[in-house]
Amino acid sequence: MKNIYRTLPLLALFVFAACNPDTSNYDIIGMVAGSSPRIDLRFEESQAYNAEHGVSIINALNEDYRVYVGTDIHIDSTRRNWETFISDYHADLKCPVALLLGDFINAQNHYDFMASALTDVPRNPAKADTLMPVIGNHDIYFNQWNLYRKFFKTSTYYFIVRTPAGKQDLYIVLDSSEGTMGSKQLAWLREVLQWADNQPFRHRIVCTHTSFFKRDSSQGHTSNYPLEEVYALLNLMEKHYIDMVWTGHDHSREVTQVKSTTCIIVDTMQDIEKTPFYMVVDMGEDIDYQFVAVRQNK
Repeated sequence: MKNIYRTLPLLALFVFAACNPDTSNYDIIGMVAGSSPRIDLRFEESQAYNAEHGVSIINALNEDYRVYVGTDIHIDSTRRNWETFISDYHADLKCPVALLLGDFINAQNHYDFMASALTDVPRNPAKADTLMPVIGNHDIYFNQWNLYRKFFKTSTYYFIVRTPAGKQDLYIVLDSSEGTMGSKQLAWLREVLQWADNQPFRHRIVCTHTSFFKRDSSQGHTSNYPLEEVYALLNLMEKHYIDMVWTGHDHSREVTQVKSTTCIIVDTMQDIEKTPFYMVVDMGEDIDYQFVAVRQNK
């Protein structure tokens, strides 16, 4: 019976493809089995880039700073909410860094249009800020991993935000775009967290696309992690005092408390959404967050 329930969503995909003459927006093979280089290869290529370019250290102008967190913009022919998000974090003088938790694009041939917004939207001359990317399942459909690398270089990395007084917060970015961490990335995560235990980090945040917890199977093989990976991730969160885990993918907000770790699924920001939101996180001695409705510019 369980196998039947696993198979039904996949059968529905093939029926959909058969009944729709225009399937250019649907990578059916990618949704079932993956169409870009698999997780271990993406991890190796990411680590090669990281080894050459080092760790990004972002200097905040304030002791209490803000992080803007969006997800699932699914750029295709429009990018209204993406431009608003970029404009908003540029305007906030307390924001040195923003994250997009995956699914930058919806299908194929959209990377250039998505990425050009990062230069088209005017920057704030009063401060510097950086967008840190997280890879999502749509970003690698249609064999587009090399395009993702062209614009964002790496899918597994960490960066540090440092305040004027020298306090440091650690952000770990993981590739869950195939619904799995893979053995190599999971081993790397263990090593990074063991190293972090001996560093004076104030807060530790994990950022990835797919939630650790099962929601449904609507996204095919990218919906949920293997059970043994979930156990491993939960163990690491508790053992290494992860403050928060930020994810997207499911398009609807959810906040789950797992012992001392707050796990947040952030709303989608795609233009077709009636009520798109992003999250603003205030990082200080404590962490506070709020969900902000995307301004609808007429």
